[in-house]
Amino acid sequence: MTDQPNASRTRSDRSTWVGVDPSEDATRPPPLTRPRIVRAALRLVDDRDLAALTMRALATELKVSPMALYNHVHDKEELLDLMLDLVLGEVDCSVTEGDWLAQLRALVCSFHQALSAHQQLAQVYSTRIRLGPNGLSIMERFVGLLLQAGFSRRDAADALLVFFTFTVGIHQMGSIAPFPGAAPQDEAEYYLALPREQIPAILAVSPHLGGAHQPGVFEYGLDTLLTGLHNKLQTGEAQREDRQDDTS
Repeated sequence: MTDQPNASRTRSDRSTWVGVDPSEDATRPPPLTRPRIVRAALRLVDDRDLAALTMRALATELKVSPMALYNHVHDKEELLDLMLDLVLGEVDCSVTEGDWLAQLRALVCSFHQALSAHQQLAQVYSTRIRLGPNGLSIMERFVGLLLQAGFSRRDAADALLVFFTFTVGIHQMGSIAPFPGAAPQDEAEYYLALPREQIPAILAVSPHLGGAHQPGVFEYGLDTLLTGLHNKLQTGEAQREDRQDDTS
């Protein structure tokens, strides 16, 4: 017996034929959407750097025209807002074990870890940003913990700014070099701007001046800030300020 051709085999539809160009073997890419654009932009920045992010470069990554992107995002500023809030979605805002101090530590550490995973995105904080749902969730969790612990509204707001500035600032710090374009070789080269006899304290601690990104620096700063908050609450200063807030 011979096979009888069916309708699908006898049609002359071009899509049923195999071309000689292997690049045509790939399936049609998924439709362009705002989430797909934002995730692709984040991958581009993670793989390269923030300066590499242009609408043209992103369009090339997505194999679309640059104008197609503007059907989903207004401009690069909006794209950066969306990317940052996507990163902040990695921060764990859930309730953890322990008292307010332990839970606050866990929240700030999670924020630090999210920025560590996307180092370049911390630079976005140096300009104006628009708060998204994930950013607001982190703020609500942080402030809520302090208010429940007994801090005044002013203290809770000020602490939010201090912890936020500290954590983001760690990631914005660059490396230190003896002079422009130099690679660190001898630690003494860092201090050539003054005679050694004028900087004895610096030289005494120089083995530990490894920059903001050396292990333990973030943890030391976080411990110091948390200790200050704890002491403030223990002395009753937070409650006194709360009464002042109520009478203002």
